[in-house]
Amino acid sequence: MLTSTATMERSIRDDEGVFRLETVMGSNRHNTLRAFGELDMSTRAEFVHSLDRLASASDRVSVDLSEVSFMYSGVANAIIDATYVHPGKIAVLAPARSVRMVLEVLGAGGLFADTFRS
Repeated sequence: MLTSTATMERSIRDDEGVFRLETVMGSNRHNTLRAFGELDMSTRAEFVHSLDRLASASDRVSVDLSEVSFMYSGVANAIIDATYVHPGKIAVLAPARSVRMVLEVLGAGGLFADTFRS
């Protein structure tokens, strides 16, 4: 059940298209950060700030990467780092194959929601 949705959009109108983050707040403090577009060097800081802020206010956070077409390894490392700052809170949902491969190469396959432990 959703209690509120806040959407933040930052447009990158050159060849890269549009980057957007959406935060979905659940009534049970299990919240979701949805990313759309490319998570590259130019969007890393905004993504990291949003993930940290949401994880600080949540019992659990799902990071939905199903609409991410590219993920820079620096963003993947930031997700991994966030799991140390917020242990047991963060799971990754539905990454596209290319995104899944980046996380797996970095040893973060255990973050995928199908292996998440509450």
